[in-house]
Amino acid sequence: MPSYHDDNYGHWEMEDENDIRFYHQIQRESVMKKCVICGRKVKLRPDYDKCNTCCDILERGGDPG
Repeated sequence: MPSYHDDNYGHWEMEDENDIRFYHQIQRESVMKKCVICGRKVKLRPDYDKCNTCCDILERGGDPG
């Protein structure tokens, strides 16, 4: 199964054409921004300010800083 990655949602494994279209839509809408937690330049949707890597750590109770 093809694997995709982005800074909004992390890793995606998908074959469904609708899922792949959604992934490409997210990529088109995303802009380069600085994550407010780790400070890395990442490609995020305009209304997001944290990368998926940091959000995953936070959701698991960790400290991404």
